[in-house]
Amino acid sequence: MNAPVSAAAIERAAHWLVQLHAGELDASGRQALAAWRAEHPDHEKAWQAAESLAGTLRAIPPGIGMSALGRSRRSQRRNATKALALLLLAPTAGWLGWRQWGGELTSDHRTATGERRDVRLADGSRLFLNTASAADVRFDAGLRRIVLQAGEILVQTAPDDARPARPFLVQTAQGTIRALGTRFIVRQESGSQSRVTVLEHAVEIQPGQGGTPFRLEAGHSVRFSERTAGPIQPAPAGSDAWRQGSLVADRQRLEDFLAELSRHRPGMLRCAPEVADLHISGVFQLDDTDRILAILEENLPIAVRRHTRYWVNVHPRQP
Repeated sequence: MNAPVSAAAIERAAHWLVQLHAGELDASGRQALAAWRAEHPDHEKAWQAAESLAGTLRAIPPGIGMSALGRSRRSQRRNATKALALLLLAPTAGWLGWRQWGGELTSDHRTATGERRDVRLADGSRLFLNTASAADVRFDAGLRRIVLQAGEILVQTAPDDARPARPFLVQTAQGTIRALGTRFIVRQESGSQSRVTVLEHAVEIQPGQGGTPFRLEAGHSVRFSERTAGPIQPAPAGSDAWRQGSLVADRQRLEDFLAELSRHRPGMLRCAPEVADLHISGVFQLDDTDRILAILEENLPIAVRRHTRYWVNVHPRQP
């Protein structure tokens, strides 16, 4: 399964497009856009699609084409971004199309950046989606299967009433996780890896390209690729805290904490190397990520610099 361009990249490209057509990108904003495009190949693909869409809208007669962007500008920012993200994926945009990279936004269940969802499946199992996540549910007479397209999910399996009982699998771009009467988290990470954390009981993991299957027990976490698996480690503190809208840090490096926080807010959030190794502990509420940054600034020797709403850098505090 080829990994599509991420939902996060699509949404951020939509944010940039909204800002560009609203005339809100000054020199620093354009610099931020250039940096974002260079950061990952998916970002450039998403932006090329955005530019292609803008060109298409300009070619449509006035009152039909660019006026769609005008209406979006008058709406709330979040609604505009969602609308543009969908336009970016529409076949009429004529660039990558639905099949190559639109899987996330056409999935059975999905969340936007900063959103979480709780879904009860037909067999009584529960599917929880974290921020910017997408999953398809494929249940049939012989198998219960979830395909994780992007992001992170928590699965709480229920006993199957069918006889014989159907296996419960989660499929990622790197392989398959088989539930063994369990509660577990699966995350599709960048760099062609999946991460699995088992909260209860156990799972069996099968890398997709013929790697050796192995069992992962409760309280443990592992990253794996299509062929190999990394070392099995203790589950990170508060692995499932996002279900309650919290982010838990236990002597976590600031750079790693900010990378996790950035998944829950649009735009770029960067950490200067000089403060990357500061450590942080605490429980933070994800519904207000700006407040989290303010708390960090109050308690650590850092300065939070906001170039635009979508471009935030964390630097050492100047004496």
